[in-house]
Amino acid sequence: MAAAIIATLAAWGLIRLVLPSLDYYPPEGLARNLQRSWFIVSGTHKAAQLVYALGTLILMAPFLAIVQRRWPGRSGWNGLTFGVLLGLLWAFCFLNSATLFGMRVGEALLNGALDLAALALGGWLIGLALGRDHPKPERASRVPWLAIVLIACGFTSAYSIGALLLRDTLGQAAALFASPVTALQYATLFMVGLWAGLMYVIVRPGLPFVSASANAAFFAFGVFGHSWTLFKLYSVIEFSGVLLTVILIGLTGALGVFIGALAYEWATHARFLGRYSFE
Repeated sequence: MAAAIIATLAAWGLIRLVLPSLDYYPPEGLARNLQRSWFIVSGTHKAAQLVYALGTLILMAPFLAIVQRRWPGRSGWNGLTFGVLLGLLWAFCFLNSATLFGMRVGEALLNGALDLAALALGGWLIGLALGRDHPKPERASRVPWLAIVLIACGFTSAYSIGALLLRDTLGQAAALFASPVTALQYATLFMVGLWAGLMYVIVRPGLPFVSASANAAFFAFGVFGHSWTLFKLYSVIEFSGVLLTVILIGLTGALGVFIGALAYEWATHARFLGRYSFE
């Protein structure tokens, strides 16, 4: 496990830390309005990036380990799938950031692709290290489109309502980070929610609990929530005074996913859809 994390960190570091042209640059919309962080002022920016990347991989490992215990398929393939799911989540978050903060679309796509490659490599190597194969196929989720739609609606609604509340209580930082206004901003936010729903459908057979509500919570606040919040927490390396804002944004988004997943489990288990009920 340690070797897998170190190898991934080395590859990620070569991209992010050694090649300046491929390094991350914060959007101008935030840089003009927020004070730069202590890491920037003190010159420890690169060290903070390294710790952030290491923390991302270390946090990925236990969630993959838990899901891997029941997830059907081969360990390496499941690890790669898990890494791709998280990597594409970040890619969609970068696109949402492009509409919210004025980041260039090309820069958002490049950053999304680079992080996707790193997280996919990390997931594959960690999956191989775990070495848990489950060749027996599991019954797939019934009506997967319903889970995707309900989670997307729950995520977008909770995020939007939370944005209004945070803007009124936390001031400028919350107004910049959590205030979708235009149709395009809501569209990219809904895309993040749709991807969260697809993640739930794919990972659901490996969720560890018997209770549907416990599985929904584990996915929303664990599998999805940790990665979604980590993406937002990178802003702490660039700007000061944003820690509380990004943590609350992370919790709000995870709560929306939980509500959507719980609604799906209730609807199918309660035979709300008749012959399409969950078994």
